[in-house]
Amino acid sequence: MDGIPASVMAAIAGSAAAGKNPWLPFGLLFLLAAPDATPTMLMDPGLHDSLHALGPAGLLYGLGTAFLTLSILDSLADKIPIVERWLVPVSTAWRPFAGIAVASLVAVAASQAAARADALHPALEAVRVLPLPVVAADLSALFVGTSVLVLSIGLGAVYAAISTFSKTGTRLLLSMVPLPGLRLAHSFVDDLFALGVCVFGFAHAHSVLFMVAAGLYLLIGLVTGPLLTRLTLIHVRIGWSLLRKGHRVLAADGAPVAHETPAWLARALKDAGLDPAQCTVVPAYSYHAPVVGRVRSGWLVFAPHAVWFAARVLWRPRILAVEGDTLARVGLAQTTTARMVTLVDRTPNGGLREALLYLYPAEASAIVPLLERAAGGAKLVRVRIDSGSAREGLPGYAHRHESVRYLPADQAGSLRTQALTTLIAAVVLGVLSGGLFVPIGAGYALSPYPRRFVFGLLVSSYLTLCVVGSIGLGWPAAVIYAALMNAIALRDLVRLALKARVDGFVDKRAFLPPVCDRVWVPASGVRTPDDAWRESDGVPVTDGGWRSVVRWLDEGLEKLVPTVPGSGAGLTPRP
Repeated sequence: MDGIPASVMAAIAGSAAAGKNPWLPFGLLFLLAAPDATPTMLMDPGLHDSLHALGPAGLLYGLGTAFLTLSILDSLADKIPIVERWLVPVSTAWRPFAGIAVASLVAVAASQAAARADALHPALEAVRVLPLPVVAADLSALFVGTSVLVLSIGLGAVYAAISTFSKTGTRLLLSMVPLPGLRLAHSFVDDLFALGVCVFGFAHAHSVLFMVAAGLYLLIGLVTGPLLTRLTLIHVRIGWSLLRKGHRVLAADGAPVAHETPAWLARALKDAGLDPAQCTVVPAYSYHAPVVGRVRSGWLVFAPHAVWFAARVLWRPRILAVEGDTLARVGLAQTTTARMVTLVDRTPNGGLREALLYLYPAEASAIVPLLERAAGGAKLVRVRIDSGSAREGLPGYAHRHESVRYLPADQAGSLRTQALTTLIAAVVLGVLSGGLFVPIGAGYALSPYPRRFVFGLLVSSYLTLCVVGSIGLGWPAAVIYAALMNAIALRDLVRLALKARVDGFVDKRAFLPPVCDRVWVPASGVRTPDDAWRESDGVPVTDGGWRSVVRWLDEGLEKLVPTVPGSGAGLTPRP
């Protein structure tokens, strides 16, 4: 263990920290190296001596203060949702290079210190008896210093990449978990990791504990690296799409977008006998799709009588091709935070299989017309979302009367009763207990999801214990968290009620399920002419607050039609 230079372990620590906050390790290194002496509990003496010689103390203090200020600003921006949404993917472009720069800084300082101290390997001591000892000493110092430099930069690059991809990829995964403050909590964890690994790595680089921790971190990073790398690339593309969307909004460019077919995809289409010129491609990604695999970014392809999701895996195309009679339906679901395409195909054993594909951010006025035109080019017919033609293409609809998981729509319960129960129970019990116990999701008790009611009570009890254990200091946070959790429970109940009304059945495993506002099926899948969508049908409600959804459910699909999604207007009666 003693054979590993402290500078190498310090470079590893700084690089791993830079993957979370690219400025923090620079600020700590310069500030700790500036004084003539630093406590050993903060920095290894040998590391301090090498860094202290990099420049005058005033310069080191100035650089340290500047980088530390940048690190604080970066940390604050990481906790503002509207900024964090684009900052994390965009900063992925420079965080790995910041880690390499930290490793290079430490390695160069250590190499210069080794040359000044004439720290030669014991095996080269015999060279001193030769007539040219100075030349031999210089060559040896250069060799040893270069070796440490290359090793430090190489390991720094690896650890910086692992740390960067783990942050960016994990943030994308957390966006799928509808728990309030989860990304904020992860931001604090990243800050704690960056600060802890810097202090511990700079001061205790020779300790066995740090070396074991570094080895485990490397092992876990190599195992999860492929998945996290794909998540990171998707997150980067999301950030880039958000920037392009913002530019188009500012430029008031709402024309339908068009994407050029990649060369590899064009070749795959030609090999399948399809003309790329007659196909429409849309960039998309999926967390899990049959044939393609887990966490893949690719292209949604609309071709005549076929719909594909194609991605490249190790430079080879991997394609989920749904063609001819195997295509059951294609749906478009839009929420305030995501736009998804559901692709359902028929399996060889007669079952139905659904793949959920996420579209990259784009304004609705640009992407929706493109999808409608693409569906027409694929010879698909748009049908009413609550029609028999649309429902028969859904997994579970045919088994709603005989399955434990899938239930008829009339067993979904009353959304009005569930929502009022959730709100009244939270307010009444919260007030009576002085905010000590706020029930979460009480309305689930009157729904087909009793396990979620039990889970909500457990979370409420946990928050109560947190308040008691903190002697009341955690009361504000517990009340706010319970309120946010109840908001999510209401949103889940709304989505479930909408899905039961539109799709005609209840899926007991669904949580915040997307509800399609547009559905296309093959011409052979249209059961009756009345199932076909008409211009007068408008776009039905598939998301919104519980009051507006209750009103829509009470009035019925044929009575109310919403205005254009995203306009901010509410429901308007059909003339």
